[in-house]
Amino acid sequence: MKIATFPTLFLALLGLWLASCGGGTAEQATTPPPPAATAPAPPAAAAAEAPTSPYPSISAEKMKYLYDNCDYVDFVFYSTNFSMSQDQKPAIQTTLSGVSTTPARVVASCKPIGRIFFQVDGQNAAEADIFLGGPCLYYLFLEDGNYVAGNQMTQGAMEFYQKVFAQAGMK
Repeated sequence: MKIATFPTLFLALLGLWLASCGGGTAEQATTPPPPAATAPAPPAAAAAEAPTSPYPSISAEKMKYLYDNCDYVDFVFYSTNFSMSQDQKPAIQTTLSGVSTTPARVVASCKPIGRIFFQVDGQNAAEADIFLGGPCLYYLFLEDGNYVAGNQMTQGAMEFYQKVFAQAGMK
């Protein structure tokens, strides 16, 4: 279910996100992003769960394909009354730059908060579960309903989701 004022919320969030990233230039929108910074290490309290990396990172070729061709991103959040979408190339590329090159540090007790769908010409080109909260700061990519790759979330992506939920009056 979409929020009735989604365009307003989306534009406000996009503006906040761009402001926190220092804006952008046309050159940034047409060239692949530099390697993303890794997410911070999990807090010491989570060390007892010993996060592991059972999945390889999503391939650089797949990320480049998505960066160059993705024309629609759909976010579906579980246990909420809203979802959101992106159809502007700079916003989509910023979302893609939120996928770190570092393999996911999977924690068994973590549950996904939602799913993200990357589409090219109306077809799903990739989908991933979103894990956010505590030591859970990663994406697990799916193919045929099974996890096949996992990547940490960048600090920018984490802040983006926190702002989305704050604007929606959650968390």
